[in-house]
Amino acid sequence: MNLWVRRLLVSLALLVWVAGLGWAYWWFEGRYIKSFERPVFFQAEQVAPPFAPGQVQVVHVWQSNCPCSAGHEAYVEEMTRRFAEQGVRFARSGQYPTSGMPAGLSNLPYWPIPQAWSGWPGAPSIAIWAADGSLAYVGPYSDGAHCSADSSFVEPVVQALLAGRKVNITRQDAVACLCDLPVVESSADVETGSRKSDP
Repeated sequence: MNLWVRRLLVSLALLVWVAGLGWAYWWFEGRYIKSFERPVFFQAEQVAPPFAPGQVQVVHVWQSNCPCSAGHEAYVEEMTRRFAEQGVRFARSGQYPTSGMPAGLSNLPYWPIPQAWSGWPGAPSIAIWAADGSLAYVGPYSDGAHCSADSSFVEPVVQALLAGRKVNITRQDAVACLCDLPVVESSADVETGSRKSDP
């Protein structure tokens, strides 16, 4: 087989491969993620953070079986580790069992969503408190199905709080990829979670 024909076949194979990847991404985004992407309104009452005031605190509201979580896992683990090194305290909420949860999240104390937040729009999302215990941010990690330090709403909030600036974003309209949370948490889960989140 001459060199020109071989190059043509390799080029065609690469083109088919790239087209296949593009189609797979479009299919996943269009058929699997888009159905979870919806307009939501986050409105959170001021509630006490999971730990005693004194440090910036973050609660990850998580659902492992949600396709929306897959686009956030790597960022959430990296961001949690990075800000924990700067003194931020973390907890998790939403899904109680740790099966299917990234290791960095499953090791966090569980904090049951308080009754005042019973209408929480979904997961993955986040709540952030200032060091004085005042609620600073509630909402999605970003405005899309994927999150990074560049697209995250969380980074500027936590950085501002660590710098001593005031933040108050507790009511907002957003379009985000979110899955519904379980309707009812069992009392055993809530009790265990409350004990785990005690400082």
